[in-house]
Amino acid sequence: MRVRGYAPATPCWTVLTSGDPGTSADFYGGLFGWATAAADDGTTTFLLRDLAVSGLAAAPGRPSAWLTYVSTEDIEATAGRVGDAGGAVLLPPTPAGTRGHTALFADATGAVFGAWQRGTFAGTQVANEANTICWSEVVTPDVAAAVSFYGKVFGWTERAGSAGAHQEYHEWVATNRVVGGMSPMGAMYPPGTPAHWRTIILVDDCAATAARAAELGGRLVAGPVDAGIGQGAFLLDPTGAAFLAFELIPELRDTLG
Repeated sequence: MRVRGYAPATPCWTVLTSGDPGTSADFYGGLFGWATAAADDGTTTFLLRDLAVSGLAAAPGRPSAWLTYVSTEDIEATAGRVGDAGGAVLLPPTPAGTRGHTALFADATGAVFGAWQRGTFAGTQVANEANTICWSEVVTPDVAAAVSFYGKVFGWTERAGSAGAHQEYHEWVATNRVVGGMSPMGAMYPPGTPAHWRTIILVDDCAATAARAAELGGRLVAGPVDAGIGQGAFLLDPTGAAFLAFELIPELRDTLG
């Protein structure tokens, strides 16, 4: 589905920070058919049908990871609210070429995310179809602290969501729109796993995607598992970045777009 803009306080862009961008480009190109193009801020853009899917940025010496960015009309004010709400500013508001301004934060539970104030670029241009990003969610050991933090920073409220019969799940709501999710970090996570934002990529066939990821040098961590609304496979790419491939149940596929 073509996306032309984002309301404030909406996840709008996702960037893979990779210790080996070449390997990352080969993996996601082989798995999802993404092409690459250089952006004027020195990063790379993943493209599907010449539309921006996500970003790719070199991060030498650091673990590879997917980062979610939330739209804002005033990134300086957002940075101020992050500190007031108990978070940390990891990268202060910084120009990203002509595309906009970026900043990087940690929430009150330690999950890292970004903010994006648009210039010539609003964010992801194609979403909610096969081989594109469909959802972002924070995984945290402290739901109450996350609810307080994101409420203060973005005005989000929380409501109960659905992720299977035996799993607690929450949704983020901004001005009567569901914009993302939150999953409590339970016993299935290894000790010491930090709070983090998870990137979810929509696929037509979860099992086939997991098998193809392994052929390309990735690794299946868990799944496919039933989440009520579909099947999800937890994957690592060859550089160690984690993401979730998700196949919706047929009744929901036709509702997208």
